[in-house]
Amino acid sequence: MKSTKFAFTLSTLLVAGAANADILGANAEAGIFDGDDGSATYASLDVQHPIPLIPNLRIDVWDFESDPSGTDISHLDFTGYYGVGILWASIEGGVTFRSLDMDSGASSDSESVPMLFLAASLAIPGTGVTLAAESKSISSFDDVTITDQSFKIQYQPIPVLGLEVGYRSIDQETNFLNKDYDGYFIGVTLDI
Repeated sequence: MKSTKFAFTLSTLLVAGAANADILGANAEAGIFDGDDGSATYASLDVQHPIPLIPNLRIDVWDFESDPSGTDISHLDFTGYYGVGILWASIEGGVTFRSLDMDSGASSDSESVPMLFLAASLAIPGTGVTLAAESKSISSFDDVTITDQSFKIQYQPIPVLGLEVGYRSIDQETNFLNKDYDGYFIGVTLDI
């Protein structure tokens, strides 16, 4: 009986969420990154809601492996942000908490740092194309400095599914490892 009530409640919430996409929504992205000295996989989930005082939530996963040096860098980002949209443009700002794991040879280290999050996007009406830029950065927090910037073009030919291509650059300095890497990425997007 409880499982039937739970299933009914869940299906009602999902239908209500789909019917009120402007009130509650989610976006997901996943893809691959290719740089000069390594490659990575990435994924993110972004949930927006209508409650003014509570920030929207975004979760990002990044896993980079360097070909020549055998260096692995992965991070998990939790971002709380607020956004403002005007016509086809939007601006977002907030705070990211990054959990950073680094492996180099037989050594490893972890860091947890707060970062400033800024993003902007512009949809080109009638084309399904959106231009977007994003920055996460921290300067000298517990001897950690990170600048993480990306620029991308998203194309959504159908209401739910889309593609994205872009360029990402990460400059990272820690007590354990200094690493700069950049390259191009391609992925799929899902707009719920």
